[in-house]
Amino acid sequence: MKNKKLWIFLFFLLLFLLALFFLPVKEIFQGNVLRFLQDKAEENFIFSAFLYLVLCALAGAFLALPGITYALIAGTVFHAFWGTILCALSASISAGISFLMGRYFLHDAIKPKLEKNPYIKKYFFSGEKRNLLLLLFLTRTIPVFPFNLQNYAYGITDIPFSLYFLSSFLFMIPGTAMYTVAFAGLTEKKNPILYFGISLGILVLLLLASFLFKKKNAVEKDSVKESGVNDIKENSI
Repeated sequence: MKNKKLWIFLFFLLLFLLALFFLPVKEIFQGNVLRFLQDKAEENFIFSAFLYLVLCALAGAFLALPGITYALIAGTVFHAFWGTILCALSASISAGISFLMGRYFLHDAIKPKLEKNPYIKKYFFSGEKRNLLLLLFLTRTIPVFPFNLQNYAYGITDIPFSLYFLSSFLFMIPGTAMYTVAFAGLTEKKNPILYFGISLGILVLLLLASFLFKKKNAVEKDSVKESGVNDIKENSI
């Protein structure tokens, strides 16, 4: 465990040093990141994509900025397809960093804070055995679980990191596509309505899934309450 912690610490340190070397620090402080990446994308798409991944992964893990910020950059700079892939990948890297921090450094400190969220407490710390892959699918596609909190929570579980990272990437594609496709539509001169329509369709599906999930959760809660009341009545008799 100590060796793992050391290697992970060195990994974070290396990541930080790479960020200082590659990231456009001046443009970040001046608020010109979007324009900088757009200019770089025209010169060198791969380098611009790399900068985006590092910038958004670090910002997501340590600054907890809203995900829509990264989707705005991805959609306008890299357009619908590559914007969606890069946005989902950067979010997955960010989630992976939080996962490792939760597993190896913040395990005891973060758990009490996680348990304050009712959904996190029920689905991660209730003591019931759950299919973690199915849980990962639900938490990545249904927008009722706080993104940053669930990443730390998964670090406390026994799910393998490789499975967590790959599944997170795949399951986050629909949610990121909703934003990146819409923002890509703002920059597309040919048929932007198509982009907005696709984004709206994804939004409807995600809202429907969220509604069904909350309804199922409410039914289970009422069922537990009713069962508790019946037990009290039986004991009183």
